[in-house]
Amino acid sequence: MSSNRPRIDVILLQVLLVVSLGKKLLFIIIKWNIIHCFCLFSADAKERTAKRFSASGVVNFTTLHLSNEDKTLYVGAREILFALNLTDISEVTLHRNFTWETPDRKREECSFKGKDLQKDCFNYIKIFLRVNSTHLYVCGTYAFSPTCAYIKTDNFSLVKSDSGEVVTEDGRSRCPFNPEYKSTAIIADGELYAGTVSNFQGNEPIIYKSLSQGTSLKTENSLNWLQDPAFVGSAYIQESLPKGNEVGDDDKIYFFFSEVGKEFDFFDNTLVSRIARVCKGDLGGERVLQKKWTTFLKAQLLCSLPDDGFPFNIIQDMFVLTPSPEDWKNTVFYGVFTSQWYKGASGSSAVCSFTMDQVAKAFNGRYREVNRETQQWYTYNHPVPEPRPGMCITNDARKQDIPSSLRMPDKVLNFVKDHFLMDSVIRSSPLLLKRNAHYTQIAVHRVQTGSKVYHVLFVGTDDGRLHKAININGKMHIIEEMVVFRNSQPVLNIELDTEKGRLYISSFSELVEVPIANCTNYQSCGECVLSRDPYCAWDGSQCVDIRQTPPNKYASGQQSTCSVNECIISNINTGNSPITMKSTPFSTALHSTALKPSVLPCKLRSNLAVRKWEFRKTPSHFHYPSPEGGLVVVGQADRQENYECWSVEEGFRQLLANYCVRGEARQESTTFTGRSHIPPISQEEFIILPGEARSPHMNTKTYWNELLVVCALLAFSLVVFSLFVVYRNRSHMKSMLKEGECPAIQQKKPRTVGKPVENLPLNGNAVTASVSDHKGYQALNDNYICSTPPCSSPDNSKSFSESEKRPLNLKESHVEISPTCPRPRVRLGSMIKDSIV
Repeated sequence: MSSNRPRIDVILLQVLLVVSLGKKLLFIIIKWNIIHCFCLFSADAKERTAKRFSASGVVNFTTLHLSNEDKTLYVGAREILFALNLTDISEVTLHRNFTWETPDRKREECSFKGKDLQKDCFNYIKIFLRVNSTHLYVCGTYAFSPTCAYIKTDNFSLVKSDSGEVVTEDGRSRCPFNPEYKSTAIIADGELYAGTVSNFQGNEPIIYKSLSQGTSLKTENSLNWLQDPAFVGSAYIQESLPKGNEVGDDDKIYFFFSEVGKEFDFFDNTLVSRIARVCKGDLGGERVLQKKWTTFLKAQLLCSLPDDGFPFNIIQDMFVLTPSPEDWKNTVFYGVFTSQWYKGASGSSAVCSFTMDQVAKAFNGRYREVNRETQQWYTYNHPVPEPRPGMCITNDARKQDIPSSLRMPDKVLNFVKDHFLMDSVIRSSPLLLKRNAHYTQIAVHRVQTGSKVYHVLFVGTDDGRLHKAININGKMHIIEEMVVFRNSQPVLNIELDTEKGRLYISSFSELVEVPIANCTNYQSCGECVLSRDPYCAWDGSQCVDIRQTPPNKYASGQQSTCSVNECIISNINTGNSPITMKSTPFSTALHSTALKPSVLPCKLRSNLAVRKWEFRKTPSHFHYPSPEGGLVVVGQADRQENYECWSVEEGFRQLLANYCVRGEARQESTTFTGRSHIPPISQEEFIILPGEARSPHMNTKTYWNELLVVCALLAFSLVVFSLFVVYRNRSHMKSMLKEGECPAIQQKKPRTVGKPVENLPLNGNAVTASVSDHKGYQALNDNYICSTPPCSSPDNSKSFSESEKRPLNLKESHVEISPTCPRPRVRLGSMIKDSIV
């Protein structure tokens, strides 16, 4: 984008080129003939073909569930649910929907409890999950009265009883009351595992297991296992696989949240990120921890900078990447973190990853213990009971005749009650650090290309953007940025369809589908290879998507040949000699008579490339780089120079633009009539390349008006500065003026007053002797300081009452001289006072 603001350097150049001749001005105009010899990329990159879905009056597209079984994307919004066909989410005729509104009675009760009738008292869908092949499970806030129901997938409708009423369940401990509260839920083997709050006030957090005919389990609130958590996600990992393994471990459900870290007693309300886990086969205790979790453990997740340890302590989202259910040991946890503190002047976001080995090591390490009296936490260094507290039932426990948690010894369960926090911290440094950005959601795709495996990150921001990043050779690169929502709405949810290669991104009022790759964006062989996009490869004529192209059509990881006259692309990591891309140049002329330097634009196609200008350094042309990366050229008349702009990246050199700049001087005169006049330039003087817009630097606008404004502002600033200097030195200047007046005053003689002598004030009060520094009287005596001799009267020093110390009115004051003592007397209205020098 270009800016129309006047530049100071341009205005100064105009001042140097303007010669004043009375009322006439002679403009010495340097006319630039810029021959645009070569420009390889004149067209903009092609945008992604995004499909959008929205509905009139529908807001809060916050809940998404992608079902590959029936090729449907289920969407939960405020009081309405959608089933979108994955063939085309923008095609309305392919969709199904129904409303699940809150009755007026419930809304009135919600308002009576003090909630906002127009904001809080609706049914916000918070849970939308598949129970089995025929039914879905859905829960909503239902005007601060959480309610759950079942949906039949064949006709996409709520399950009803024989009487026609919708079959509902109490949603407490499954769904939050407040729609703004962060919660999570997941279904594993028909059981619902939810992290939410269980009361109206929202101060009783809970991790709850329910739904089937089995025993419901929950966390123990009285033991403060959770401290005001904000849940961001959950995951089901089948650690019992492969079947028949030696350990015989149980499947686990992991929860991710941030909460107040009570172990940090030196800070108030310090937030920390947590990972907690429970075992799927947990049945609670028989005598201790009845209907409570016996396997609940939690540990701290720490994403911090490696140099100074600055922490990103608030987790925003977590994506669990598992290669396959059997290969769960290679699971990687990708989290988005922000900080409750600010480093510098703005906030930042970070993406950190944690391995399953790190998580397992923390949960198999030492415990922390709290002193209930002092609330101090410390490491527990004493022996622990057997079987290990908090662990799932394994083959070792079965050998001890403990087939389930109901048979767990009481000493083990009592230990778990007070030792639920692990001592080890799961640490990681940021893979991706972005300043001045707030990441909200993340999705990760595992891509196999030949013998290499890449993890591609898709990270959403709070202003509607999507960053695509990839880790190459230990460095994370943002290879693409997409503006998903035009009105800067935050990204609320991301669903990744690995089969079709699509992303479904939701916000408050819109749902967008975008492909994970846009290989047509790269228009040359060099761009295709240097994009580092694992989805793209060069097939000899264009950049193609490897997921849609047979492997024999491209050479992934091998040498690729690009038929753009001469472009031999070797593997960019082999360290071969620099690679150069050439092309047959084309030329055209752009003429401009603008009274300003010429700016030669050069736009890079890659954020990882380095711009390099090449030209012959001569004293005939003056040049300096522009803030946008171009080159500002000021040349002499009848001189011509060539300027080339190259893009250099990983040894690959690509010519972006080649300019031939020649200056021609001519003189034109005009009469000054309030503003300068430049003869109009005909339209034939501009020849614009096809597909290019007219350059903002080639216009004919002068900056005479701006020059006058700058001069006026400069003069005004000088006047204000002079007044300020005078005001700051007013006391010094006043004393200088007084010193200059003294000789003149000494020549004056005191006038004779024909009035009787008065030794006391007219009011008859005695004057108390004291020294006064009243400035009002001092000002009246200024005229007599140099000429009046001091009085020898004992009443030289006078003191005045509070009423007499009021400021004097010069219009009512008269000075009189007594014949006996030439001390001046001051008349204040009808009162006469002796003045004191």
